[in-house]
Amino acid sequence: MSTKHDFSSTDPRVQIFAIDSQTFKSAAQTITELINNSIDQYQTANVIISSGNAISQTLGCLSTNTIDWQKVNWFLADERCVAANDPESNQLQITKVLEKSLGEKYGTVIAPDTRRAPEKAVAGYASRIASISMFNFCLLGMGNDGHIASLLPQHSALSSNESCCLVTDSPNPPSERITMTLKTFARISSRILVTVGAAKNEAIKNYVADPRTPVRLFNPTIIFSDRAAYQ
Repeated sequence: MSTKHDFSSTDPRVQIFAIDSQTFKSAAQTITELINNSIDQYQTANVIISSGNAISQTLGCLSTNTIDWQKVNWFLADERCVAANDPESNQLQITKVLEKSLGEKYGTVIAPDTRRAPEKAVAGYASRIASISMFNFCLLGMGNDGHIASLLPQHSALSSNESCCLVTDSPNPPSERITMTLKTFARISSRILVTVGAAKNEAIKNYVADPRTPVRLFNPTIIFSDRAAYQ
């Protein structure tokens, strides 16, 4: 019998752990190894991450003793169009998580400049992305509705030919978001998804069945999950 390659539980790219904490620790170990290899070879690491509980929990498992984290540039996969000090700011949330797990020397968090008009913020971030010759990995979570970054199911942004774009109709406030696109993610050889919990059951069933869903289009090279999510 041939092995399925649809991100079901039998797909070799899917790693399922008994509980969510094991999932986060394993994902953290994987990204630590990728970052360490990059720093050894290039003296720096450029990575893409989203916000959300699964990513925050994964980043919370990082250790201060393993890497010179000051050499890491953390690029946000998406950002809400809010002030930098707004509690809804992804940059603020990720910065707080990294400070808690790694202290003050966590590297640099890079995000769209939401002080500018959204269209100009998109253009500025696209220019910054274009200046990076290589990203070491992309680490994303998934919403209960199946979205990744701010790429929603069946949304026109999924087919964007730009490196990042503006979403103006997010169903969850704030409605305006700046997001990297599938075109940008496709440049990256290590595409990692972390998703846990029973609330993800329906979204997982959808992406196993439908190749047009955001996760299937993202085409992760590895998925870290738990038994509750893959029931």
